[in-house]
Amino acid sequence: MIRLCAALLCLPRLAFADELWPVPYEDLKAQPHQIETFDTLPSAPEPGYRIDQHWRAPGLTIGERFAGQTAHDSAGFDLLTGVPAQPLRAIPGALGQTFAIAHHLGFGSNALFPVGPKGADLLEGRGEGSAALVFDTPQTAIGLRLHAEYPDPLGQRPAPGTAVLTFHDASGQITQLTLPLSHGVLSFGWRSDLGITGLTIQNSDPGGIAIDDILYDVTALAG
Repeated sequence: MIRLCAALLCLPRLAFADELWPVPYEDLKAQPHQIETFDTLPSAPEPGYRIDQHWRAPGLTIGERFAGQTAHDSAGFDLLTGVPAQPLRAIPGALGQTFAIAHHLGFGSNALFPVGPKGADLLEGRGEGSAALVFDTPQTAIGLRLHAEYPDPLGQRPAPGTAVLTFHDASGQITQLTLPLSHGVLSFGWRSDLGITGLTIQNSDPGGIAIDDILYDVTALAG
């Protein structure tokens, strides 16, 4: 986790839009903030709870995609196409293909599994989907944690894939980042002077991803 975050922080500024840059997740967490942990539901092992509608937290809505987009099956993963309608609105996917929320061994708590084309009931369906986050107000800073493959000391699992995050800001500008994943939990944070209004998360990880501990409303960085 520390190695990857440090690597991101050392990338040339050209790797990011001028209005979006990485900040350490723990720095954001140390400030007053909101956090969505998905722990309002009782802990349950996978497959956990199948969620067939958008997920709502104070100031945050999570869906499969934005209104105006379509999710396509791309080798078992969700691939989003289309132009999001404005203002951004997060909407669910087909029945059984939106989310699952379950206890995640890597996080040690509940996490959100974006569900892909194979559905929530199958292990190979949980984690292969897309997620779209929409904030009620533009955010100057956000953070989240992703889990890809579990630690693999014997080197027997497939190499982790990538996550593609597409950020939308209050000016209508779009910035897309392709993040290399590694085994275990990865923590990310970003700041934008223009204000982040939403983002989508897609992935190509063989084991799929889980999402947890979404930070927003980081008040000390507002303004």
